[in-house]
Amino acid sequence: MINGVLVGFLIMLVSIPIPIVHFIAVPISPFVAGFIGGGIAKTDEKTTIRFGLFMSLLMSIPGLIFILFRVIFGINEVFGITSDIFIVILLVLIPYTWFGSTIGALISYIIRKNQEKT
Repeated sequence: MINGVLVGFLIMLVSIPIPIVHFIAVPISPFVAGFIGGGIAKTDEKTTIRFGLFMSLLMSIPGLIFILFRVIFGINEVFGITSDIFIVILLVLIPYTWFGSTIGALISYIIRKNQEKT
């Protein structure tokens, strides 16, 4: 499962810096990462939710680091966005990542299950 989660995490991170493509890739990257990572991890109906939880926990690390920097160093602004709004954005994106990666892993499992039947 760790390999699938790490591959999914890398897919989401790689989709961020690509110019122009990131406008399309970033919103669908949790789903794509869950689909590909779930295939690598060979998730089943019992482990898809856990897979999505691990993905969202991994994506929450940058947010936790930012909150830590805010508390320690008193950073009030990041790229012109106040730190309070930045934290709210991060708190919204973590459940979005969980939902997208869980649905992607579930669809990956359903496709694998249907291929095994035929």
